[in-house]
Amino acid sequence: MIRNLARPAIRATQRRCASTTAASEVPLANLELRWKTLSAQEQGSLAKHLEQVQAGDWTKMSLEQKKAAYWVAFGPHGARTPLTGPNHSLKVVAGTASVVAVGGALFLWIRSKGGEKPVTLTKEWQEASNEYARANKINPISGVSSETYKGTGFVSNSSN
Repeated sequence: MIRNLARPAIRATQRRCASTTAASEVPLANLELRWKTLSAQEQGSLAKHLEQVQAGDWTKMSLEQKKAAYWVAFGPHGARTPLTGPNHSLKVVAGTASVVAVGGALFLWIRSKGGEKPVTLTKEWQEASNEYARANKINPISGVSSETYKGTGFVSNSSN
């Protein structure tokens, strides 16, 4: 009975040793080309092995180890895989157009629910503001009350 209980522990130890030695068996040359063909266990053990190597002196790391460590840390795999696929550009354009259309519709709906234009946007009010500015000599150097002013003052083109 004791013999049967000891076997799973030995097997677990053997598996741990096998996973640590599997990383050293995987060659690091052209790792970015072979990464997808490695199993998840091999990828994990290789990443842990490179992590342990990086914990030591970096000057003793080979160029292949440095390249592999960089690629495992920052390469386009896993969550960093680019989202390119069939019709990806079309999906982006359609999504953007739909968001702009919804925004435009929302703007027009809010605009339709608004009241009348404020009184200060009427042409009469703006002309009265020009007269007030001239009477009180507001901005006498370059503004409405200056002697050489030729602009429209506070009257805007968009007002009705």
